[in-house]
Amino acid sequence: MPLISGLYDSAPIQPVVKIKENISIYTRAKWQHYSVEYIEPMPRSSPFTADLVALANPAGGVLAAAGQINKQLLAILQLDDGEFLQLRWEPIDDVEAVLWETAPTGRFVTRGAHCRVDIGTRLRDPWLSTSQFFVIGKDRDAQIQIFNPLAVAQPTARLKFFGFRYVIEPLSSQISADITAGRKPTTYLPAEGTAGLNPNPQGR
Repeated sequence: MPLISGLYDSAPIQPVVKIKENISIYTRAKWQHYSVEYIEPMPRSSPFTADLVALANPAGGVLAAAGQINKQLLAILQLDDGEFLQLRWEPIDDVEAVLWETAPTGRFVTRGAHCRVDIGTRLRDPWLSTSQFFVIGKDRDAQIQIFNPLAVAQPTARLKFFGFRYVIEPLSSQISADITAGRKPTTYLPAEGTAGLNPNPQGR
């Protein structure tokens, strides 16, 4: 297994830290510090598959030609407090998927674009490393929006997820202060978009 040099290495997915190491997670517009107490894999499998057409239309329906499905909450990605997910994902139908974390805030965004994951992502990125994202805790859920790039309706819009589940505990205020001051090591992980993080605080 290759060594990790960064969070988005082009390599098979692996945990970004080890048990009992520190992580600092960007959530609710700031960095919060935790200790990792447990890690387990979440294999790519049918229980970790979501069909957005069925989710948006429980009574039956299709994804219209050139249509879209508004942001949807996926139960399979919901967590309890003290849980953290590291995931990669892809559609298995010919749709484009857009990630929001949390609902008002896009992920994979710039000022002028909101990138999408599609069935071609794996062709350019065999390990789906550019699709990797993180989810933390209760009520800080990821949501997914779907676009149909085809001129025909589609009966399904299935997404598959896989990765690792972590159990985490908040660090004490003293250890957190040591991390912030650079006196203790940590790994920084973005679990939400940067709506509250000004990349140019001086306005330059």
